[in-house]
Amino acid sequence: MPESSQPFISGPGELLKRHSRSVTGLMLVALLAATVFGGKLWLSDPYRFPLNVVEVKGDFRYLGKQQLQAAVAPYATGGFFTVDVAAIRAAAEALPWVRKASVKRVWPETLRLQIEEQQPVARWGAQGFLNKAGEPFVPQQANVSIVLPSLAGPDGHEAKVLENFRRVSQTLAPLGVTVTRMELDNRRAWHLQLDDSVLLELGRTDGRQRLQRFVRVWPELFAGRLDALQRVDLRYSNGFSVNWDQLNPEDNSEKQG
Repeated sequence: MPESSQPFISGPGELLKRHSRSVTGLMLVALLAATVFGGKLWLSDPYRFPLNVVEVKGDFRYLGKQQLQAAVAPYATGGFFTVDVAAIRAAAEALPWVRKASVKRVWPETLRLQIEEQQPVARWGAQGFLNKAGEPFVPQQANVSIVLPSLAGPDGHEAKVLENFRRVSQTLAPLGVTVTRMELDNRRAWHLQLDDSVLLELGRTDGRQRLQRFVRVWPELFAGRLDALQRVDLRYSNGFSVNWDQLNPEDNSEKQG
């Protein structure tokens, strides 16, 4: 008959060895955890690795460095390893004149802020501005000395209005006139103002074709008479209407194309 198998029973010595190995493993884990925790405490001590230098880099034209420093100062605390760079970046980018900010630690004691300032290319609405990407921003103090075109439109259409302004300005540039104001109203109709005086009504559709019609007749009807011109309504299907200065009422007419 085959021999019957017997269960293996560990002796006292084998159990003691297993227990010793378990205790040793737990001690190693505890020692490693204590080492990591102690290392974190050592590195996080601001007196051991203090931040002694805060560098601010960028081309500043409208943003005051004192204003920037006041905004980030409450967050520039702690040591080299513990300073909250995300909070500093958020505080800087919350300033209206800051488009983008980056924050870096530079060993062994420096915190470096790189600031990209907003560059206004147009006024937006009553108090705001647009940057070159068509993003709106509204600074509390707008000491902008350069002459900018005035753009307006519904919220969310800033980039579209800026793009159309650039296209229209390029179309009219050969005529020697400047678009000083453009508005997209709530009915999605376009209104232009040239050289702070002449109004162009483009309407809601076929804006490019209507503007080209104006360009084609410019040499014949409008060249040299911009001072007397008041309004050109290009919303007609086959032509446009013209309003001249009231001193010359006989010039008011409608031109059919």
